[in-house]
Amino acid sequence: MKRNTRFIVFSLIAAIIVAGNSLQPAEGNGSGAPAGNTGSPADNKTCARLGCHPGTATLISDVITSDVPATGYVPGYTYTITASITDPSLTKFGFQISPQNNAGTLLGTMALLDANKTKFTSNTNKYITHKSAGTTWPGHTATWSFSWTAPIAGTGDVTFYGAFNFSNNNNNTSGDVIHTSTLTIPEAFGVGIDDICDSHEFSLYPNPASSEILLSYYLSNSTAVVISLYDLSGKRLAMLQQDIQQEGKQYASFSLSDFANGTYIIELRTGDKTITRKFVKI
Repeated sequence: MKRNTRFIVFSLIAAIIVAGNSLQPAEGNGSGAPAGNTGSPADNKTCARLGCHPGTATLISDVITSDVPATGYVPGYTYTITASITDPSLTKFGFQISPQNNAGTLLGTMALLDANKTKFTSNTNKYITHKSAGTTWPGHTATWSFSWTAPIAGTGDVTFYGAFNFSNNNNNTSGDVIHTSTLTIPEAFGVGIDDICDSHEFSLYPNPASSEILLSYYLSNSTAVVISLYDLSGKRLAMLQQDIQQEGKQYASFSLSDFANGTYIIELRTGDKTITRKFVKI
C-alpha cells in the first residue's frame, strides 16, 4: 500500500513538471516573443503552433505602417515604423516584427522609441517585440512604434514581417489568436539622401582620413543639429554631436580612433533636413 502511494505521488509530481514545462514558452511570451516567429519565409513559423499558442496564424492587412513617402525609402535615412491592432473585446496584445529578405537577412537597422513597452529579442537587434508593459491596452487598440534606418543603395524592396497575438488574457495557451501581416517598402532608386536638401555647404576633410575627420557647414538660422556616424548597412555607430547651434558657418572635428579602417557615412541633421557624406578611414 505504501509503495502504491509513493508511485501515485511521484506520478503527480512528474505530471506537474511536464505540464509546467509545456506551458513555459507561452508564459515567457508575456515579456516578449521568442526570436524567429514573424512568419517570414526564412523564419517559416509564428507562435501559432503546438507548445506555444495552438492554432493557425491568419493574414490580416494594414497593420504595419510607416512615414516613408510613396516614392520609397532613401538609403541611410531614418523613418518611423508603427504597428497597430484593434479588437473591441480584448485588452491584451503582443507582437514581433523584423525587416528581412527571403534569406532572412536583416535589412536596415531598427532602434527602440519606447524602451518601456518594446525591446529586442537578441543582441543582433533583428527582431523587435513587446515587453510586459507593452501588452495591456484598456482601449482595445495596441500601438507600438520604432525607428528604422534604411539600408544601403541597391538593396531594393524591404518587407517588414510581423506576427501579432490577440490574447484572451486567461494566463494559459488556449484561446489566443495569432495573426500575421506585412509591409513592403520600395527603394527610391535614383534618389540619394543628399537630394533631400541643398547640401553644397556641407563638406568634410580630409577624405580619406586617418585619426580625425573635420566638418564644415552653414546654417541659415538657429536650429537643432545632430551629427551621427553610420556604417554602410545603415547602422548608427555613434551620435557625434547633438545641440542647438546659431546661424552661420560651423566647424566640428571628431576622433576616429575607436573605429576600424573602412568606409563610413557622416549624417548631418538640421531640423527637417538631412545630409550625408561618405568617407574612408585608412
